[in-house]
Formats: sequence, C-alpha cells, structure tokens
Amino acid sequence: MPMNAVDEIKKQALALNVEERVLLAESLLSSLPPVTEEWSEAEELAEAERREREIETGQAQALHDSEFWKRVEARRRK
Repeated sequence: MPMNAVDEIKKQALALNVEERVLLAESLLSSLPPVTEEWSEAEELAEAERREREIETGQAQALHDSEFWKRVEARRRK
C-alpha cells in the first residue's frame, strides 16, 4: 500500500533528532491561524457541570490522571 504525502513527511519528521523535531513543530504551530475560541467563565462552569452530570449518571467514567496520560501517549504513538 503506497504512503500518502502526510505519512511520508511524518515518517521523515520522526527520524529527526529531538532538537530538529522541536524546531519543526514550532514552525508548523506558528503557521496555524490563532485560536480564537475563548470561553467565558459561565461557559466553563456550564461545561464542568455537564461533565459532572455525565459522571454522576454513568454516561462517562472519570479517569485517574495517570490513566489519562497513558491514553494520551498511546494516541500519540498511532
């Protein structure tokens, strides 16, 4: 199965040393448009309350921070 351009670039980028990857990441991030989504305090509170309700009703399950970071790292490796 042939690699697409993004897969090839990703493969090459991951072969760089840490310092080169940092420079590349900084360059890529700086090329993105600024994030304009800012939440008001009321929106943040509403989101926190929504998440709390999901946990209380069993719709969502709370994670210990170590499990959260384990999952983050697993997704990064994909």
